[in-house]
Amino acid sequence: MATPFPNHPQLRGNFAPINFEAQMQDLVVDGSIPDGLSGSLYRNGPNPKYAPTGPYHWFGGDGMVHAFHFNDGRVDYLNRWVDTPKHIAELAEGHSITRARKPDPETGKLVSNHENGLANTHILWHGDQLLALDEGSHPFELEPMTLASKGYIENGRDLSGAMTAHPKIDPMTGELHGFGYMTGYAGSPTMTYHVLDTAGAVIRSDKFEAPYPAMVHDFVITTDYVIFPIFPLTFDMARAAKIGSPYAFDTSKGTHIGVLKRGAPVADIKWIEGPLCFVFHYQNAWNHGEQITVDTIEFAVAPNFPSVDGTLPTHAEAQGKLVRWHINMKNGEVRQEPVLDVASEFPRFDERFTGARYSHGYIAAASKRQRGDGGLFHEITHIDMDSGMAKTWDAGVGNGVSEPVFVPESPSSAEGDGWLLATVYKESTKNSDLVILNALAVDDGPVATVRLDHRIPFGFHGSWRANKT
Repeated sequence: MATPFPNHPQLRGNFAPINFEAQMQDLVVDGSIPDGLSGSLYRNGPNPKYAPTGPYHWFGGDGMVHAFHFNDGRVDYLNRWVDTPKHIAELAEGHSITRARKPDPETGKLVSNHENGLANTHILWHGDQLLALDEGSHPFELEPMTLASKGYIENGRDLSGAMTAHPKIDPMTGELHGFGYMTGYAGSPTMTYHVLDTAGAVIRSDKFEAPYPAMVHDFVITTDYVIFPIFPLTFDMARAAKIGSPYAFDTSKGTHIGVLKRGAPVADIKWIEGPLCFVFHYQNAWNHGEQITVDTIEFAVAPNFPSVDGTLPTHAEAQGKLVRWHINMKNGEVRQEPVLDVASEFPRFDERFTGARYSHGYIAAASKRQRGDGGLFHEITHIDMDSGMAKTWDAGVGNGVSEPVFVPESPSSAEGDGWLLATVYKESTKNSDLVILNALAVDDGPVATVRLDHRIPFGFHGSWRANKT
């Protein structure tokens, strides 16, 4: 008999995993699928197969990918666990055998290398490969239509260390830029900057030293720079025995922003003192000469992680807000500018403008909170980044929306002309829908709603793959 899941806040409600894989054809659609919406939406997130051994963290669940395939106004759906070596080994044993993101009590090792990876954070299409990503492993390839697991990419052996779950594709060159942190060993300050060419071959994988060992979830690129912000979510294995986590937010360390000129050696990284805060995700960045602009969701401290004394952040501290940074490379000054004073996360934009000046951003937001809602985001918001004006669609307090993924109306359409795709968990019916919004008129509500008879657990990130024409 399988071990029951514990009553953990990140294992109940819509955080709880689903225990099946499904394939459904020609889903019911309210409204009309927009003409030209032809391709696949993929979403990835943690969905543990078995009850965890020891303490659990949301980031430690097995990857499960959900796919919505669009073709000629029809939508098909399927979901699959990612068959990582960890997942296959646990299937053979019939129970959990690792402590992902937690040190093993016998060995003291942190399960975070590619042999025990989770492939549970993001998914994207690059080099004619569908890649499931987490930040402690190499990219893991899936077949794009069936989601069948193909394994870690063959050229992963050319990567010096792991790959971030948030690589950036340069729309001008097609190259994929990424990084890994603690690539020397768990607790190492060593990081690695990766570049893959349009075919997915590794053309650069260079190590450098960060100011201290820390969790580094995301980064940004511009036309001229690569920017690696390091926040004091520090790593100390000895600390795990005291506070239950090797990661803790240490305000004594400060924030350091590493700026590298594109094409320059990593020895040329310039470190700039940044604002004391924490960031999981960036929206976009660009530069005008030596003036760099970065749009980000900024937290006062690291949400879901303790401070060095073991205390967890307050509700207010755990609210992220959209903020613009102005980095002056001449004098090393960083100025913060509030953009939207609403609790938010999962910022997205039209990725044809990655690294360039842009005008439209999209976030999951919560202008209203309910006691016990678990910090759910119930709104999709479009922000005009030039004027600061915002338009919002409200899914209803108590319901939960995913990160909105932007799909352009056509490859040549103007920025913002397109659609936002997001899943919505409905508390009253305990199932999920996929909504399609006009990206320039989200406040008009969905132009189409794709119905599911089950729920999609809260996950992290997704992306769109257009059908070949």
